[in-house]
Amino acid sequence: MKTWPAVLLAAAITLAACSSPASDNPTIGGGAVGQISDVTMQAVNGGQSGTARLSESPGVVLTVTISLQQNAPGAQQPASIHAGTCNGFDAAPRFPLDPVVNGKSTTSPLNSTLGELSSSPYVIVVQRSASDPTTTSCGVIPTGTPSSASPS
Repeated sequence: MKTWPAVLLAAAITLAACSSPASDNPTIGGGAVGQISDVTMQAVNGGQSGTARLSESPGVVLTVTISLQQNAPGAQQPASIHAGTCNGFDAAPRFPLDPVVNGKSTTSPLNSTLGELSSSPYVIVVQRSASDPTTTSCGVIPTGTPSSASPS
């Protein structure tokens, strides 16, 4: 039959149109790899405001970087990701983060993906100290699709 070569050619053209260059980010775990999500950290209970950045590398390594103002010099402030909102979150941390020291913390790798964290309500919570679990900063991780990282 002469129709098989035409069918195979059409299939090859369709597959070629669907393929993407190596520089494109594949989708893994519900989110595109190589993306960034910025979180605004709000001061709570007289605490600190600032930002947190969740960035996922092309190697599917998720890094969480927290930067707070009005830091307590030398204090180690526990930080974690919880299910919920800043008005009501699960007391048990879903993902522990490295403590905030002098207003800064970087946790990498985090055993999650941006796809997972942006699929339902999650918050980043910073506490006053290990002995005082009062929340001093809270930020909502945006749900939906994170933004693409710009090439370096």
